[in-house]
Amino acid sequence: MTNITYFPKILICGITEVDDYKNKGITHIIRVVNTSVENIRPAWFKGEYLQLCFGDVISEADAINCKTKAPNVSDLNTALAFSRSAFTSESSRILITCDYGASRSPAVALVILADYLGEGKEREALQQVLEVRPDAVPNNYVVVLGDALLKRNGALRASLDNLYNEIMCVCGALSL
Repeated sequence: MTNITYFPKILICGITEVDDYKNKGITHIIRVVNTSVENIRPAWFKGEYLQLCFGDVISEADAINCKTKAPNVSDLNTALAFSRSAFTSESSRILITCDYGASRSPAVALVILADYLGEGKEREALQQVLEVRPDAVPNNYVVVLGDALLKRNGALRASLDNLYNEIMCVCGALSL
C-alpha cells in the first residue's frame, strides 16, 4: 500500500488471552483456528470478525499427516482484504489470535504489515510483529505463501532468517 499516514494498530495474542483485550478498543479480530474449531466470536466483541481455518503446519504433506488443512493463498487474500478494509480508519485496532499467539497469528500479522508498509519494508514489518509479540516465531509456510502473494521475491521470507538463526543458536546452546 502507499501513502502511509499512520501506523496501523495490530495486536497478537493466544486464544486464552483474548478476553484481556475486552476494554482495549479492538475494532477487528482475525482468529486462526484448526479446522475442527467452531466459529465462536468473543461474547464481548461487536466489531468485524474473521475466522481462518488452518493448522500450524510446514507444508501440505504435514497438514495431511496432522489431519488438518494447510494455509493457502485464499486464506491470506481474505486476511488482506479484511485488514485493508480495517485500515481505512485510523482508529482501527486489529487483534490477531491463534492457539498460543506464537506462530500462525504472528505470520498472518507479518503478511498484513508487509502489505501495508509496502515493498522493501519486510524487516520493518517483522520488527513490528516482534515488538507486539516478542516470543513470536512466525509460521514459515504462511510467510512463504504471503511472500508469493505479495510478489516479494523471497524478501518477506528472508526477513525471518535472523530470527530463525537466533533460535537455532539458543537451542544449540541449550543442548550442550
